[in-house]
Amino acid sequence: MENSFLNTISPGEKLRLRDDVLPRVTRRFWIFAGIGNSDTILLAHEDTGYIWEAKPWGIDWEEYQSRKNFG
Repeated sequence: MENSFLNTISPGEKLRLRDDVLPRVTRRFWIFAGIGNSDTILLAHEDTGYIWEAKPWGIDWEEYQSRKNFG
């Protein structure tokens, strides 16, 4: 499912981590910063600008779909 959404996301949009991904990280929403290497998604911290790579399966695509009304 996530691959169908990757082309629809604009830099600056918020993406939510799934609850079972990095459970000790309290920040669940991150800013989409682009596509990284090896099919990863670049996520930025909204306040600091820190960027890290996440696997597409780590994103809550159901939340994104409902928020963007793709359903």
